Amino acid sequence: MSSGADSGTEAGGAAVPASDAALAAVPAQPGEPDAADEIGTGATESVSTAVPESAEAPAPAQAAEPTDPAQAARRTNRRELTITVLIALLGGIIAWASAGRPWATGVAGVAPNTLKVTASGDDLSAGVTALGLTALAGALALFATQRLARRLVGVLLIAAGVGVAVYAFGEHGASHASRVLADKAAAKGYATRSMDAHMASWWILATVGGVLVVLAGVAAVVRGATWPGMSSRYENAASKTAARAADTGTAKDLWDALDRGEDPTGPAEPAGATPRAEH
Repeated sequence: MSSGADSGTEAGGAAVPASDAALAAVPAQPGEPDAADEIGTGATESVSTAVPESAEAPAPAQAAEPTDPAQAARRTNRRELTITVLIALLGGIIAWASAGRPWATGVAGVAPNTLKVTASGDDLSAGVTALGLTALAGALALFATQRLARRLVGVLLIAAGVGVAVYAFGEHGASHASRVLADKAAAKGYATRSMDAHMASWWILATVGGVLVVLAGVAAVVRGATWPGMSSRYENAASKTAARAADTGTAKDLWDALDRGEDPTGPAEPAGATPRAEH
């Protein structure tokens, strides 16, 4: 019998271990987990506890961009120059445009024969227009000058702005305007010594334009020596070319290298190196 059982077991497949066969032979009680299930669950828990939880990799810290103090100072100086020029242009345009507007109006004659007469800032004083145009020219000159010349332009702007404000404030009086209106009425056949003048507020705007020009001039005098000029870009290009020539040779060497089809800015090939064949 034992030989027959052993032969049957070997014919059926691999031999079953005695422990596993014993566990399989024990019937499971109702409500209790199977022994095989307990073994599988324990193995799973041991594997899960053996594997540690993966920790999140720290995010790489972003490197701060290096800032060049000289480059930042150049940007600041260029910004100051641009703002100053814009202020001077604005003040000159305001003064010049305001001078062409009617500053005083009056009525000459007796009803029904009356004539309405107007006088602009140019009629009362031509100095506002002339100094306003001077301020515009000075504002553009700030770009083309450097150092001492730019400070002199700043002094010119201060003088022009003060002149605009003085002329605008001094010519807004009704007495001077009434005489100018009377002269204009007399030229049209309405003889009168004086007439009532009603003043507009354009002289105030012209005075504001003069103040803006003065502020731009003061900024040019105080800070103008540190501002870049129109030639700074070409000077920087020339300095870079000179530095490159100093590193790689003279300017003639650079042109000779270009004629040979070589890159003068690239690393020099070692002596005795075989030139690469062109494909």
